Amino acid sequence: MTLAEEVRALRAALGEDTATFGARFRKSGRSIEDWEQGRRAPDAFVVDAMRALAAKTKTRATKKRPKGKA
Repeated sequence: MTLAEEVRALRAALGEDTATFGARFRKSGRSIEDWEQGRRAPDAFVVDAMRALAAKTKTRATKKRPKGKA
């Protein structure tokens, strides 16, 4: 998965628009659009923070899944 796809997938998993997602990292919605389109890349520390958030999001999604459902 490319970095652009990671950004897009995390934002979608959180259900946030570009402005809200950008505010998490003190970036503009336009910056998020650029990251998602592969025109620019976030700083390394932002990538680390996004990956940590993605790991937490996956953990929460797994815990919320009702038993007996895949």
